[in-house]
Formats: sequence, C-alpha cells, structure tokens
Amino acid sequence: MKASISRWIILLLALVCVVQVASAFDIKTEKIDPASGALEPGQQVTARYVLTYDMITTGGNDETFELSTGLQNPSWEFIVYRDGVAIYTTKKTGFYPILTEFEIDYGDEDVELDVQLRGIVPSSATTKVLVTKIEHLRDDDVKDTHSVSRDVVSSAQVEGDLSGQQQRLKDLKADMDEKTRQGVDVSAAQAKYNTASQALTSAASAGPSQATGYITTAKKDIDEANALLDKAWAEKEVSNTGATIESLDGMITYFVENRSMASDPQVVAIMTKRESAVQFYSQAQDNLNAKNYPLARSKAADGLSKANEALTDANNLKERIGEGFNFGGNLLLYIGVGVVLVLVVVGVVFYRKKSGWDELG
Repeated sequence: MKASISRWIILLLALVCVVQVASAFDIKTEKIDPASGALEPGQQVTARYVLTYDMITTGGNDETFELSTGLQNPSWEFIVYRDGVAIYTTKKTGFYPILTEFEIDYGDEDVELDVQLRGIVPSSATTKVLVTKIEHLRDDDVKDTHSVSRDVVSSAQVEGDLSGQQQRLKDLKADMDEKTRQGVDVSAAQAKYNTASQALTSAASAGPSQATGYITTAKKDIDEANALLDKAWAEKEVSNTGATIESLDGMITYFVENRSMASDPQVVAIMTKRESAVQFYSQAQDNLNAKNYPLARSKAADGLSKANEALTDANNLKERIGEGFNFGGNLLLYIGVGVVLVLVVVGVVFYRKKSGWDELG
C-alpha cells in the first residue's frame, strides 16, 4: 500500500515538472516595420507582438515578463486583454522593461498581452541590432523566450561592398572576353552578367538597406556566372580533345585500310599514343559530368597533348611514304583496271593479227 502511494506521489511530481517546462507563452502576432531587409543607423523601427500566455503559478509574486531591445530611445506600451477587452495598460521606457506578476496574472482567464515598441537604430550599430527580446521568468529561471535581431548596414559599408562587387564584375567581363576569343560559348554566363550589372546599377542609386539587397543579388549572379563560365570552358577543352582524336582516327584509318600498314611499327606506335589520348579524354568526360571542371580541363589538356603528338607522327609518316600505289587500298578497283588493260592488249594483238591475215590474202 505504501509503495503504491509512493508511486502516485512520484507520478504527480513528474506531471508538475512537465507542466512547468511547457511553453509559457505563444506568439499570436508579430509585426516589425521595416518588415525585411537590413536596417540603417538612425532608422526608426516599430514592433508589435500579441502574446497568449499561461501563468506557471498563481497567487504569488515570482513570475515576470522581461523585455529588452538594442534600439535607441525605446518606448514601450503594454496592454493586457481579457476575453478581448483591455483591462490593463501601461507605458514604459528604457532598454529592459519588466512586467511583474501583479501586472500580468489574471488567473486562468483567457488573457493576451499586446506589446508595442518604437525605437531608433543606433549609429554605433555595426552588423546587427537586437530589435526585441521577450522572456517569461519564474524567479531567475527563464521558462520561455523569443528574440529578433536584424542586420545593420552603414553607407560606408555599402560603398565598400558595392566597390568590391563592381570590381568582380569587371574581372568577370575580362574573363568572358578572353574565353570568347578561345571559342568558348559564354552565352549562359553573359545572361548572369547582365542581371548582376543591372543590380549593381540599382544599388549605386539606392539607400543603404535597399542597396544591400541589390548587392546580394549581384554577388549571387556573379558567382553563378563564374561557375557557368568555368563549365563552358571545360566543355570547350574536352570538345577540342575529342575533335583532335577524330582527326587522328582518320589518319590511322588511312594507314590501315588504304596503305595496308596495320602491322607497321610506326603505325602501331601512333595507335598506342592514340589509346593513351583516349584514356585521358574519357577521364576528362567523367570529371566534366561530375562538375569537377578544373580536373576535366587538366585531363583534356593531357589528352590533347598526346593526340597532337600522335597526329604529328602520323603526318610525318604520311609525308615520308607519299601517296604511293597500294593494292590493298581498293582491290576490286585495281582488279577491274587490270582486266581492262588485259582486254585492251588482247584486242590490240588480235587486231594486228587480223590485219596481217587480211594483207596476206
């Protein structure tokens, strides 16, 4: 019996702990103006929250709502609603206002807390500012919390970022021009370049917060343009290697089929170099498909070097042996020509003999 009672006591304590660690408030409404984007020093910011909440305990004086902000000259207004009716209103100033249990405890009634804040982004803000932070505490124990911070940009920071992206755009244009001279298709990169250029033009005439958005867009477009240019360059290098191997294959076909030199040591050496070039070419294609563009270009260059070496050997060999005459080139044609020659000779001989017989009588 005592053991059973003990188990019930432990269960009740566990349930109490579960209730106490549950969320103490929920955000029903959250509105911040400006709603998005980076903030500027000196800019006015307003925020409004509507919270629904439950008291962890009642009838005491150990629960509070503690708020904070990094905005300058903050002014706060708090309204407590019960069943949709405003029953308590107070205004506070300062960076860390506190609502006591006396101000927020209305038992188990349906209550909401309306929080309104107005402040100025401080000129000393560097990269971020705390707009609002709301904490529900029991004694010094934080039971629930919610906070919002926003990026802050200054005119000097925007000018530096804008200058940096403008230089990147110039570098991209120079790289595109160079690749165009190499025969690389830069059309995809050009489209991204155009949108980045337009974004930076817009940023140059916008305020700091808007300019930051334009600069972010331009940076993304420039990054994508560089990636597309890198891909197109790799595709061109791999294509060049493939085209050279095709030319080499034509030479090898000439030696093997037209000149019957398949077993010639010089042709065998050319074919060996060709196989090496094909291996590099295959590796280049694999890396191109895997989007490893630098390695694809490296393997393509190795394949092109080996293919060009074999092609040079093939051209030198062809020059040495000349066009020549080879029965292996087209045997049926040669047989046909031979048959015609034989018939001509036989005809001439027969004609002469017949002419001789006619003269004799």
